[in-house]
Amino acid sequence: MPDLYYSKKDKENSKNAIKANIIEPSSSGGENITGNQAVGQKQVKNSSAEGNKRDFLPPKRGNSLSSIFILPSKKVRFETQDVEEEILMILRRHWLTNVPWVLIAIVLFFAPGVLRYFPLLVSFPVRYQFVFVIIWYLVLLMYLFEKFLSWFFNMTIITDERIIDIDFINLTTKKVSDAELDKIQDVSFTNSGAIGTIFNFGDVLVQTAAEVVEFVFEDVPDPGKVAEILQKLRTEEKIENLEGRIR
Repeated sequence: MPDLYYSKKDKENSKNAIKANIIEPSSSGGENITGNQAVGQKQVKNSSAEGNKRDFLPPKRGNSLSSIFILPSKKVRFETQDVEEEILMILRRHWLTNVPWVLIAIVLFFAPGVLRYFPLLVSFPVRYQFVFVIIWYLVLLMYLFEKFLSWFFNMTIITDERIIDIDFINLTTKKVSDAELDKIQDVSFTNSGAIGTIFNFGDVLVQTAAEVVEFVFEDVPDPGKVAEILQKLRTEEKIENLEGRIR
């Protein structure tokens, strides 16, 4: 007579086997799924769900020199990035904010040709005039280099876990502040005057409960969309915390 008695432990093991989708090899030669394969399928399903959940993100666009870089490749990383942390957006000042210093540089480039008509410069020997022009262009080159670095390295990075604000002060000094997404309390934005309204750039103000209570992303492209994305990421992070998910 077959043994119909099942202990409590056996029942628990059976339940766990069903939950893990473990299928024992069949005598008919059907496909077998191991526990590791089942876990892998579950992870793929979760990843797919996360991708669908973030359909509010704009399509991938931009590059490392863009004012807005959406969904960069995995090769783009920053120094404090966690292993599983994903960069969603990189923001810089709108390219139009570079026009003033570019125009100044153009004027300064042609300035030596005008200054030679002034008696003070003409009174110097030719070799001194040449040295003056060389020094002038070296200073101009330093000015351009400093302005470009200031634009390039002053950025905001939005990941799936936090926001990181990088303030480039000079070649040896920078300030980095960050706050987790679930610490965001309020997000607002403003367009910068008539030019900002026409070309759609402005400031995004983020109030947080972190150590740094206020983040200001100045003159970023499409500030309304950026604010909307931050609000949805904050909601997503809070839902994940309520569900007890561990990243």
